[in-house]
Amino acid sequence: MNTTVEKRKAYQFIQIRVQLLGRGMTNEIMNLYVNGKRLKPKVKTMHEFLNYLGSQGFCMVTAELETEGIYTHFYTLQREVITYQPPDGDIFDELSKAKEGSDFGDAVRNFFEGGIDRLA
Repeated sequence: MNTTVEKRKAYQFIQIRVQLLGRGMTNEIMNLYVNGKRLKPKVKTMHEFLNYLGSQGFCMVTAELETEGIYTHFYTLQREVITYQPPDGDIFDELSKAKEGSDFGDAVRNFFEGGIDRLA
């Protein structure tokens, strides 16, 4: 019996929400949330923070700006990782089990909930 597990690519994602100090001209961070947790950054500016994440292998996937009241910036970053853990299932199998008109998030929540902790 062959018990070797092949390595495969997987992705880790980070969701960032940030509000900059003042009008944002200096790019200084006022409030920073990463994956829903408020954090105190070890760097002063958003440029420094994004450069740090880039040095950790993260690339920007999306960026958005909300302009009501205080400007709030939203970023999604990802990095590719190699894992030896096989996927729990297939996205197409999960979607085929979803009921017509169901919320996409509910239909595939279990498929994606493993997140970073499950990569080995």
